[in-house]
This record gives sequence, C-alpha cells and structure tokens, in this order.
Amino acid sequence: MLLATGMAMGQSREAAEENTVWQQRAEPIVAGCTTDYQKARAIYDWVCQNIAYDMAGRIGDANTCWTQKRGICSGYSQLYIKLAGGCGLEAVEISGWAKTLSFSNGKGPHAWVRVKTEKGWTLVDATWGAGEVMTDKNGTKRFERQFRPFWFDVAPQWLIFTHFPKQKEEQLLATPISEEQYKKLPILWPSMEDWGMEAAPTLDYCLTHPGARMPKTYDVPTRVAGKLRLVEMPMSRTLTAGKSYRLVVEAADENYRPFLQPNLEWKQEGNRYSVTLKPTAKQKTVRLEIGEPDGNGGWTLFTLLEYGVKGK
Repeated sequence: MLLATGMAMGQSREAAEENTVWQQRAEPIVAGCTTDYQKARAIYDWVCQNIAYDMAGRIGDANTCWTQKRGICSGYSQLYIKLAGGCGLEAVEISGWAKTLSFSNGKGPHAWVRVKTEKGWTLVDATWGAGEVMTDKNGTKRFERQFRPFWFDVAPQWLIFTHFPKQKEEQLLATPISEEQYKKLPILWPSMEDWGMEAAPTLDYCLTHPGARMPKTYDVPTRVAGKLRLVEMPMSRTLTAGKSYRLVVEAADENYRPFLQPNLEWKQEGNRYSVTLKPTAKQKTVRLEIGEPDGNGGWTLFTLLEYGVKGK
C-alpha cells in the first residue's frame, strides 16, 4: 500500500513538472492574448510557422517535435495539445483519414485537433496549415513551408470535404455523413470561403449531387481575401469544348476594381462582373485570373480557378 502511494506521488510530481515545462514554453507564444480564442490562434500560428513536416515519418510526440522542430501529423497535433494545455486550454486529438490528391480515396491516415474556447469547439489542422509535401520531377519529396491561416477554426462543413474522423461524433455536424458519402465528395478547402462560397450550402449541394466535381482552386492571397465573391461558376472539374459557361464574380466593396483577365469579354453591372467561358478543342485548361494593383502602376495576377477541357 505504501509502495503504491509512493508511486502515485512520484507520477503526480512528474506530471506537475511536465505541466510547468509546457507552461513556460507556451507563455511567450500567447503573450498579449486576452481570450482563449486568441491563445488558440496564437499557438496555431506558432506551430505552423516553426514546425516542419518530418519527411522521415518518425516524430509523432510533442517533446521531440518541440526540440527537433519537425514532426508528422500526430507530432503537430500532440505539440498543439501540450501548448494549449500549458495555457489552460482543453484540446483533443482527432484521428481519422484525409483526402488529398495522393490519397483521393480518402484513406490517408491523419490526425488533427479540436480545442475549446469561448466560441465552443474549434477545429484545427496545424499540419496542413504549415505547408505541404511536394514531389519534384525526379520523384524526390520535400516539405514546402506555406502558412495557411484557414486551417484554424475550420467550419465542420468545410473540414468534412477532406477529413473523416474515426468517431462520427467528431465530425461536429448536426447530421453526420457516412464514409461512402465522404468518399464521393470533391476535394474542397476552406479557403473557398475567401471567395464568398459558404460551407453549408456547398456541402448540401455536393451531398445531393454525388460525385460532383469542382474546378481546381488556388490559395487566396491575404491582401485580396474577402474582396471578391464567387456568385456563379460551372460546378465541374472539366468544361466541354464548344459549350458555353457563365461565371460571375462580385466585388464586396463597390469601390474595389479588380483587374479582369484581358483575353475574356467581361461585362460589368454595378459591382458584379460576368463572363462567358467557351473553351476550344485546342485548349487543355481554362484559367480564371484576377489582378490586384501592385502599387507601381502595374498589376499582380493570380489564378482563381482552373478547369480542364475535354472534347465535344
């Protein structure tokens, strides 16, 4: 009995020492934060910007991830959880599968986090927020750091397009979907919200149109996020040569004037801009590009959407 008590006391002391370590590590990260939500976001930003993906696929624990500054998805998740706990936040790891171009069947093993703040449970994927693994022409894989803020506080209706938890209650959806429904969903990222697409209606559309595909989308530059909204677009991965398609974008501010792709005949009505896309058989892809003044009298172009083209 005395031995058991001594062991329990030793374990408690070790746990207390570990908590102190994580408190000390978290303190400078959340300095200046006044709410739990701000703390959760500050930890996300720090983890994404300081931890690289472990290409050797070995580091999955918080301590090694902290010291080596790299880890796999479980390393990112466990590190986030420990730092969150260090400043009094409750965070839980969610395990399941992810859908990427490499694992388009939705069976890529993955882990992410939900953290509790004054706004309720907030879904977080710091692994995907840090960047992505790229494959060179010679087949060599490398991690490319690219901070993506939209993998913090992800709406459950967006996350389910690419993340499927093992436990259905972890979907955080009012009506959880089945694995078969998940597999038929297109790969859509929450960055589509920066173009004005809403999570719930987009998910409803895709669930009622099984196998629906979306055009390839690109990250939205921070400086233009929220300035434009997609009102209408072809809901397809590819367009048929010779067929006409309508696309409409809307400027959120009537004073905002985007630079529209000059080889397309845009029509303006107030703060809405529409164009008819009619690809030819010679085209392999159709891209929609939008521009932003660069401050030097010119324009910086970026791609919004990209469609493939198929024959008649």
